[in-house]
Amino acid sequence: MGWFDKKSPAETAETKSAIDINSPRALEMIRQGTAGVSGENALRVSAVYACVKVLSESISSMPLNLYAMDPNGGKARKPNKVDRLVSIAPSDYQTASEMWSYVVTSLALHGNAYVQIVRTGSGRPVELRVIPANSVTVHVDGHLVRYTVSVGPSGSQRTYEIKRQDILHFKGMTLDGYRGISPIQYNTSLIGGDRVAIDYNNRIYTNGATPRGVLEVDGVLSDEAYENLRASWTAAHGGENNGNRVAILESGVKFQGISMSPTDLNLLETRKYSRSEIASIFRVPPHMVGEMSSATYSNITDQSRSFYQYTLAPWLTAIEQRLNHTLAGPGECFRFDTDGLTRAPLTQEAPALQSLIQTGILSPNEARERMGLGPREGGDTYMEFNSGNPTPQEQGDSDAESIPAESQES
Repeated sequence: MGWFDKKSPAETAETKSAIDINSPRALEMIRQGTAGVSGENALRVSAVYACVKVLSESISSMPLNLYAMDPNGGKARKPNKVDRLVSIAPSDYQTASEMWSYVVTSLALHGNAYVQIVRTGSGRPVELRVIPANSVTVHVDGHLVRYTVSVGPSGSQRTYEIKRQDILHFKGMTLDGYRGISPIQYNTSLIGGDRVAIDYNNRIYTNGATPRGVLEVDGVLSDEAYENLRASWTAAHGGENNGNRVAILESGVKFQGISMSPTDLNLLETRKYSRSEIASIFRVPPHMVGEMSSATYSNITDQSRSFYQYTLAPWLTAIEQRLNHTLAGPGECFRFDTDGLTRAPLTQEAPALQSLIQTGILSPNEARERMGLGPREGGDTYMEFNSGNPTPQEQGDSDAESIPAESQES
């Protein structure tokens, strides 16, 4: 007799049939195993945590400033009190980097992020306060939108309403135009399945989710002998600390080992597949979340270059437009400074800047500014091409620039 049970063949057959993958019981077990995946506990899945961390840290580390726009399309930094709220300190208890990290994290997990604008009696913004996404209810009545916030412990909550012009509502993908949808809830099966795989993998290494072996005995054991044998074996060899102890068997008991590696159970392939799938939900390059199975130097370089264009740019645009719609005044706009992210390596940037200087598009000081360097004396001179040879030309000498060299000499 084998295993630690005394079931009849009929009972064994019934058990096998009961957990068949096509049975309703199996489907119910799958639903129970994947239900209840919310934004917070989804972060326990390493791939989700890595994706959210990459997005929140990348965006919160970018400078975000208020600019005054001129009629010609140029812009100049406008460091006023509203700019300080967005770029330095939105409140006494939070920095701008911390606030934008929260906004991106909330968007990634819940599909919505809310920031309340505290104003003076005259309507001037003086503080920005983050609000947990699960505390806000969006009411839509025709084209009228209202926001209700619930505060306080469960059972004694109170609610208050925030005017539409006093809240920054950042939305992700939306089905109705008013509320964002949660990437976590819409991909519960995938993320919940990865959690189940992680838990099962841990049980294999800690508690032995698959039996390491079976004890075989001749005949049928009494209930007392059966329990004694199992208890003594578990006490001597159960758990992660007793794996290498020598077993002493007696009375015709035989041990037969069973070996099932994680590879046999397809756990490794399942984890790699789920990591790639989760990365695709957030449009994060797989190598940024540790999935390196198909990575090469060439495709990692290409993916990193496209990270801004296809991953971060939509997030930045959504944040900028919401700020411009609610906080920016006439002739003003908020912009992220993406130069540090999109800048090419110096070996590629230097020849491009040299060409722009020689063609008179940039002055040396403007090129130095793009490289993060201070101005130098004489660096405001633009170059002008004359018969294919660049010559210095000071700013403002537009009349002299239009006169050929031969005419000036005559």
